[in-house]
Amino acid sequence: MGVITRKEALAAAFGEAAESYDSGAGLQRVVAERLADRITALELPRTPRILEIGCGTGFLSRALRQRLGPAAWLLTDLSEAMVGRCRESFGDPADALFCVMDGERPGLAPGFDLICASLVFQWFEALGPSLHRLSDLLAPGGHLAFATLAEDTFAEWRQAHRAFDLNAGVPDYPAPAALAALLPANGSGTVEDERLPRRHADALAFLTDLKRIGAQLPTPGRRPLPAGTLRRVLRQFDRPAGLTVTYHVAYGVFRRAG
Repeated sequence: MGVITRKEALAAAFGEAAESYDSGAGLQRVVAERLADRITALELPRTPRILEIGCGTGFLSRALRQRLGPAAWLLTDLSEAMVGRCRESFGDPADALFCVMDGERPGLAPGFDLICASLVFQWFEALGPSLHRLSDLLAPGGHLAFATLAEDTFAEWRQAHRAFDLNAGVPDYPAPAALAALLPANGSGTVEDERLPRRHADALAFLTDLKRIGAQLPTPGRRPLPAGTLRRVLRQFDRPAGLTVTYHVAYGVFRRAG
């Protein structure tokens, strides 16, 4: 058996979480709704051709369907199980296609009026080149709209690690300004951000919620902590009355030149 790639590990993790995802994805639901509100304000054709990257169980696609009405949908995810869950929740209508696909290597013909992704790009290996490839799939005047995690996400978890001179096994997410600098040159766009605090009963509940949504994989190059060290970090992180964790969310909206 060969070495499992990072993308294969991600697909497996999210596939295993497909059934439990919705129970731990309160933040993902909120962010999808807020991204959908931004998309609703865009100038789109009456029946837009829409590509979603990383559809998950369908939070964003359902929110957009309620707001936009008729559209031609292509809903994709790295995980086959997630695509199946999205198909179930979306109702598998005649105007929707569902596909297992790596959003960094889409291999599709251009012509989309909207390409969207909610809390997906933080998993990409090379976001800048991927944004350029996706922008090339847009029709002239088409939009790319996304939500992704930014630099202050999990600030409290990182601080608990720093108390022991350790680095947390979560990515170093980019600053909103760095994300804006990655937007393609064949159009124009903006990046806005907000910090969303989320309550967890305790440190174990925080880690359990990450596992429920398939987000427990450590950053490449960082090994899981030994059990004893992890217990010390958890004690440092925990709070008797429950704890709050910061999620720093960046929303990008890009329009390809007409």
